[in-house]
Amino acid sequence: MKSAVRVFLVSVAMIALIESLVVSLYRGPPATPDTVPNDAFSAARAVSIHEELFPPKAHPAGSIENQLVRDRLVELLRNMGWEVDVQTAVVESDARVVIHNVLAQHRASANLDARPLVLASHYDSCRTGPGAGDAGACVAAVIETANALLERTSKSKLQRPLYLLFTDGEELGLLGAQQFVKRHSLSARKPIVLNFDARGTQGPVVMYETHVGNRAAIEAWSSELARPRITGSLFTAVYRTMPNGTDFSVFQQAGWQGFNFAIIDGTHRYHQPDDTLANLDGRSLQHFGEHALQLATRIGGTGIDLPQTADDAAFFDVLGLFVVHYPLSWCLPLCIAAFLLVSLTNRKQLLTKSGLQSFVRVGCVGCAVLITSAAIGWFLSRLLRDVGLLPRSFVWYGHALSAAMWLVSAGTSLGIARWLLQRTSADAIWSALWIWWTIAGISVATIAPEFSHLLLWPSLLAAALALVVSRGAVITLLAACGTWLLLVPVLHLLSIALGPAAGASLCPAFALALMPMYPLLASSAAAPNSIPDPISLR
Repeated sequence: MKSAVRVFLVSVAMIALIESLVVSLYRGPPATPDTVPNDAFSAARAVSIHEELFPPKAHPAGSIENQLVRDRLVELLRNMGWEVDVQTAVVESDARVVIHNVLAQHRASANLDARPLVLASHYDSCRTGPGAGDAGACVAAVIETANALLERTSKSKLQRPLYLLFTDGEELGLLGAQQFVKRHSLSARKPIVLNFDARGTQGPVVMYETHVGNRAAIEAWSSELARPRITGSLFTAVYRTMPNGTDFSVFQQAGWQGFNFAIIDGTHRYHQPDDTLANLDGRSLQHFGEHALQLATRIGGTGIDLPQTADDAAFFDVLGLFVVHYPLSWCLPLCIAAFLLVSLTNRKQLLTKSGLQSFVRVGCVGCAVLITSAAIGWFLSRLLRDVGLLPRSFVWYGHALSAAMWLVSAGTSLGIARWLLQRTSADAIWSALWIWWTIAGISVATIAPEFSHLLLWPSLLAAALALVVSRGAVITLLAACGTWLLLVPVLHLLSIALGPAAGASLCPAFALALMPMYPLLASSAAAPNSIPDPISLR
């Protein structure tokens, strides 16, 4: 029992340390004042634009308030030297609504025939909130970015046309974007688009969606993302399967290239009356602008278009510091190679009767833990709703509830694993665990390769450690920490995106992250070296 408690405390301490590192690094850059040079993005100037355009009340499509926002937007853009076109369409949605898309063009390009660059967002709000984050912050950030970009390129002109697109009716079902791609001639030129939206009012901006066939774009542009560079192919894969979408979904279906960005934290204010400018995080606004400015400078600075690629990239950030990417077609071969390497380094342990028994036992324990964790997570979410602590999916104290879920999941999963594995040797658990991990990696690479890096790189690390480090607690902790450096940031974002209402998904994910600790759960009575001679390979 003391050993189990010690392992639990060590695991909590290690993951808490990495989670603290993630929280520290996954923050938007500090908001800059309006005294910074005009060729740099200023959150303070963006706030001024926001105050000029948006009222502190809802302005849904078709309302008088939204018409006033549009009039102010058109006037501001024209005063800044932009040529403005308003596209009007009558759309039958739940009711007949007239929408107005605002398109602004600046004659600053040296090559008007190149593929256009579009910075896009929507300017309408939902009916239940003023939409300071969704998406007033994005509109203000796009305008401030465009001004800074033109200031940067005042001496050397842009190498492709620059447009700002502000759609209407996004909250009613992407109506403005749909009308734009159907009826406007610009869409036929298949622009490059950087689209901005918000699902909250705080936290870093995530690049979570790309066009299909994104390998060339990821290779060329991912290094231009502003730090923290929070992105991943798994986000793109998940979002493509979801029934809802943003304007970017419409654009990429029409053949546009580009990236989609959003704030995903502060979701308890999403579509709520307190989605106000006072509650908007200045760091989030700054992060929007730096993403837009750095990418627009790079893309707008060249008139050479990217080659068309039929394949996607597997990509992920490492603590927001840099982005790792490689062709998606590499995922399955790499996972097979990891399986062979792990099998080779553990062949003596596995090719014994006790080793095969341990392999089956560890697999059964892993399945039992995941199923039990899912059931407990479902029960906890249901309990939180029934007692009134979770009146809706997202609440202001949701992070604390998710952390409590993690603690329950950690205690339960480690307790079950300790109970079922305590008489198995640490070496046997290590070998079986990482073989199962690589088998899971091959399965994931076959079904959903965008996720495979979460299993691939930890297994490669475990194989490398087994070659250079003696087996024991040290190698287990090193492998676990390497795994957590990939998994904890994803779990951090998953907790934010899903909230405590999704316990049936969160708790198994938390339990999975703890599996590399299983070799430390072996009883000292099960001596690691008490293993029969391996079966002869001859």
